[in-house]
Amino acid sequence: MKIICLDGCSGTGKTTQYHLLNSHYARSRLRLLAVIEKDYEPFKSTIKEWYKAKGPNIPFKEEDVRNFAKARYGTFMRNFSHLGNELDLLLMDRYFYTSAVYQRNCGLNPKEILQINIDYGAPMPDLTFLFDGDPEICFERANKRNQATGGRHLFSTSPERIWEIREQYLKLMDGRKEVKIIDVHRPILEITPDLITEINSVL
Repeated sequence: MKIICLDGCSGTGKTTQYHLLNSHYARSRLRLLAVIEKDYEPFKSTIKEWYKAKGPNIPFKEEDVRNFAKARYGTFMRNFSHLGNELDLLLMDRYFYTSAVYQRNCGLNPKEILQINIDYGAPMPDLTFLFDGDPEICFERANKRNQATGGRHLFSTSPERIWEIREQYLKLMDGRKEVKIIDVHRPILEITPDLITEINSVL
């Protein structure tokens, strides 16, 4: 089983590609499970407890980082680790790179947070796509999505905030061999075949 992750700022189109990839592989001979980590326990309850007690307006503490990392490992072991012989691909919409970027106000830098996740046993992805685009455009896209779905910004509350988050992603992922940066300013249906080619190359 290969682990494929989609990461990036809000409004970059990664969730759209998540659904397109899921549809593509549903029609192929490959066995794929598409996963949004926060829908699975114990990660789901950890997020709910954090949000109820603190929410995005209160800085993370190192204790929070470790709680999320522990829950991430527990979620993988409970729900996915036994599927190694039954799946070809585990496709994840966001993963521990996102945690490393968004939790950094705890006083740890993203690389330290990433290492905590690895130390707790969260498996390294075989391939990660970082969706990268102009923060102004991404903010507009996120706003349109929120208006259509009733969603709201939790962390990416302005174009300036997205600029900051984007820089943290790029810095964290610089030089990582398993990471491919995707320019999202091309038409959506031009991006998907490139993702499929990259995914197939790791199988």
